[in-house]
Amino acid sequence: MTAARVVPVVSDVELPAGMAGPEPMTFDVRCFLVPHEDGVALVDTGMRPDAEPIATALTAIGAGWPDLTDVVLTHEHPDHCGGLSTVVAKAPSAAVWAGSGDTFPVPTRTADDGTVIRGLRVIATPGHTAGHLCLLDEDHGALFTGDAIGSQDGTLTQGPEPFIADHQQAARSLRRLAGLRAARLLFGHGDEVADPADALARFVRG
Repeated sequence: MTAARVVPVVSDVELPAGMAGPEPMTFDVRCFLVPHEDGVALVDTGMRPDAEPIATALTAIGAGWPDLTDVVLTHEHPDHCGGLSTVVAKAPSAAVWAGSGDTFPVPTRTADDGTVIRGLRVIATPGHTAGHLCLLDEDHGALFTGDAIGSQDGTLTQGPEPFIADHQQAARSLRRLAGLRAARLLFGHGDEVADPADALARFVRG
């Protein structure tokens, strides 16, 4: 199985003390360009309102805003959709997709469980937010996890508890993701990990 062509767009975020815990926190946030035969899809838009990291990444792959066909939002938290308004202004013909349980500053199309968008199958994974979704590239086994799961220093993590809306739902969603046995885990926060399917199964077992 060949790897899917995915271009991560990585930015750093700094949270002051008291926002996610007693200490300041610095972490990365990732959105992803996914080239396809008709253009480029974008998974999340990152936190920067100017969306400049996305513009730079598009240029690096020989594309531009007119090539953007679809934007799929994993959830409503601002570190994942902070650039949305600019992206929509720059690529007004792109379809914007999201889970029905979340709200955004622009109109979105509903990405129901099982919907396929440019080869990416929507996996409804409520818990982190009510409308959280993941995306599975079934041809290549690549799973875009949003914030259902992330990694830090090579270890899987669900991130700060204050940002998880429903812990029981989040746990059920993680069990569903573990059952997919994905060949790659593409996190909203953190680098890919070795042996992702086994790593996620172990994490779910606790």
